[in-house]
Amino acid sequence: MVHFRQTIQILRMLADPRIARVPFRILRQIGPRGGRQRESGTWRERFRAVAFLWRWLADQRLTRHRGQWVIHSFLPPFPGRGFDRTFENLLPGGPRRLHSAFLALTDQCPADCSYCSMKNRRPAPPLNREEWLGVIEQVHGLGASLIGLTGGEPLLRPDLPELVRAAHEGGAEVVLFTSGLGATPERIDQLCDAGLWAMGVSLDRTSAEAVDRACRVPGAFDAALAALAASRRSGLYTFISAVADRDLVASGEHRRLHELGRRLGIHELRLTEAMPCGGLAVDGQDRLLTPEQVAELRQFHRATNRRGRGPKVCASCEVESPEFIGCVAGAFHLYVDPAGEACPCDFTPLGFGNVRQEPLDAIWRRMTQAMGGPRRGCFIHEQAATIRRHADGRGYPLPREVSCHVAAQAPRTPLPDYFECVTRQFLDGR
Repeated sequence: MVHFRQTIQILRMLADPRIARVPFRILRQIGPRGGRQRESGTWRERFRAVAFLWRWLADQRLTRHRGQWVIHSFLPPFPGRGFDRTFENLLPGGPRRLHSAFLALTDQCPADCSYCSMKNRRPAPPLNREEWLGVIEQVHGLGASLIGLTGGEPLLRPDLPELVRAAHEGGAEVVLFTSGLGATPERIDQLCDAGLWAMGVSLDRTSAEAVDRACRVPGAFDAALAALAASRRSGLYTFISAVADRDLVASGEHRRLHELGRRLGIHELRLTEAMPCGGLAVDGQDRLLTPEQVAELRQFHRATNRRGRGPKVCASCEVESPEFIGCVAGAFHLYVDPAGEACPCDFTPLGFGNVRQEPLDAIWRRMTQAMGGPRRGCFIHEQAATIRRHADGRGYPLPREVSCHVAAQAPRTPLPDYFECVTRQFLDGR
């Protein structure tokens, strides 16, 4: 029944010109290898791409939110400007365009979570309001369709509504990642009015005692629940953002978090795999998922979405699997830390330049050249030991020259299946 309903939904979307107009226009313009002529293989390749996406959508869960369709929080809703921009960025010519950017607006946070990727970064003066507005403008110039605002705790910034508004008005969908500490209903309504699309609240356990202990803040669990409820009431796309470590999966906590999300009426449970960086860079190996647990989370993602009950599940190890997009850090995604250092993602502490010293597009070109295209495996998982060896007590991110060397020396992999099947032609010559 779920598959039949989703098939009808997909057919409705294909018939909606607000959704289909831009993708179909782009596909008409692009040949099988980035050309604009109708070569014999063009329609065959397009059919393969549509068949691939149809199979992939069978394990996702399409839902409606405020008049738009949503697949999950990694992608912009549609119809919408961010969705259109995602396809427009596929046109050949010029430097590779950006899909998403995460901006860490502050390194300050009332919580002190052991796995935080902000740990062990070199202290430096944070970007001010004008500097962040300039970064957001440059991110839009690179074509970003999704901007994530993170930290630290971004709610600590009094200028957050202005930054949200700038990100939204530039054409991207805006997602806020927060601990929930300081998220009053009035504050969330203000951000919603500024153009915020989605809010993810960190919540890794269903026990108040466990959450308060992990965050080292009394009342952290209650604050997270209150923030989720306020986000839901304000009309934002609302999701629990959980770091999935070995204990979470072994204890079955991911299933209990899903049940909690169902009771709260939220839209999504987002499970991000624990990474060997930040607080887990040195002594966190025993908290990383085993291959069997990765497979379990992937199956949980697919089976739960197929059932169609409760919030949808978005497990990063499924979305970023070799069978779909793989790792796009430094290929279609970048991260800017509070001091302005541009990195491939918030988990990969390689620094390719500082936005205070040079334009972001120059840094992005350097980053994409060094990192290469999308990878089948997670870069930080594969290169964590190498990055630790080069740190030499200097803290993170690594300096530009060292970062370029580490990235360039990392073995290249075949393209993930999505890029091989659907968009390889858009990568040729980039």
